[in-house]
Amino acid sequence: MRSPQDATTDREPPARCPIRVALVNDYEIILRGLHAMLAPFRERVVVVEHEIGGTPERSADVALFDTFAGRRDALERAARMAREGVVDHVVMYTWDAVPRFVDEARDTGVSAVILKSVAGHELVAQLEEVVAGARPGFDDPSRTPRRGHGEVLSLREQEVLALLALGYSNPEVAEELFLSVDTVKTYVRRVFAKLGVNNRTSAAMLAAEYDLAPPPDRLARRSRAAASS
Repeated sequence: MRSPQDATTDREPPARCPIRVALVNDYEIILRGLHAMLAPFRERVVVVEHEIGGTPERSADVALFDTFAGRRDALERAARMAREGVVDHVVMYTWDAVPRFVDEARDTGVSAVILKSVAGHELVAQLEEVVAGARPGFDDPSRTPRRGHGEVLSLREQEVLALLALGYSNPEVAEELFLSVDTVKTYVRRVFAKLGVNNRTSAAMLAAEYDLAPPPDRLARRSRAAASS
């Protein structure tokens, strides 16, 4: 057993308790995937809340915000989290780090931008760095998006389908995901081809088969925004 004298000579701080993480996104299927990804590291990370559609209500070290189907929406909610102060850090978990998104995330008060291309142990290590005061993703974020791995729809295509189900137009999808309209048109054509449909309504009707039916909270926010415009 180590003596108190040994402890006083240590240069490293004592090990802290597992990081308390709140998972945030509009879709339960996305949060279940994140929870499963973190489960093997429960000695280092404990999930204290799954927040679908809102902002965390329980105190946490980190809010890990998956930006699936809503980067612009995620930034707005991140700003609200920063004001509320329930979580110490907000981390964006995203496909790629386009400069405009990174700049707005930094201005919003986000602590880090982590790419979905990282493996589970890398994600946990970066969350630990965030709690220690580092800001991963702001100094030299990678620009390479993660690709699908044999899904009928790639994850990016699932994002686009989710937004089609919410009734977004191509320009609105482009604005939400920080993509060009031409890029969105390409993804929409791919979604149509893979689903075997030829219009947005038919594609939207199939969203539920991918667990991407429009979340009620997200629909309500969209309705309020439309009513105020």
